[in-house]
Amino acid sequence: MSAREKIAYLRGLIDGQKVADTPEKEKFFAALVDALDSLAEAMEEHEEVHNELNDYLEQLDEDVSELEDDLDALIEEEYDDDEDYEDFDEEEYASVTCPECGKDFYYEPAAYDEDEDLLCPHCGKPFKYPED
Repeated sequence: MSAREKIAYLRGLIDGQKVADTPEKEKFFAALVDALDSLAEAMEEHEEVHNELNDYLEQLDEDVSELEDDLDALIEEEYDDDEDYEDFDEEEYASVTCPECGKDFYYEPAAYDEDEDLLCPHCGKPFKYPED
């Protein structure tokens, strides 16, 4: 039974049982039923808003899932086509710490001459690369 149906039943009981035998009681019961009607109306409005928000969130969830799938497909496609990514071999690269900023980065020792400075990608300062 819904809230509205229960309130209508209560109204019928009050009217049928003649519990409001004085004008004061009649006024009290009428105000009580009106207050219950107002609460039921507010609950229905909140339920409607809740359902609309729930529908919106479900649609938003579907859209985000679709975007995630599209992004995953793009990333997979990018890595499948990216020969440089597949050719990356950690043994060809060395890790070094910048003496200026203290941050680590990788560089390819074979790409540098012995007297050539490394350039830190974080702070931009040049420095001599370490001897092995």
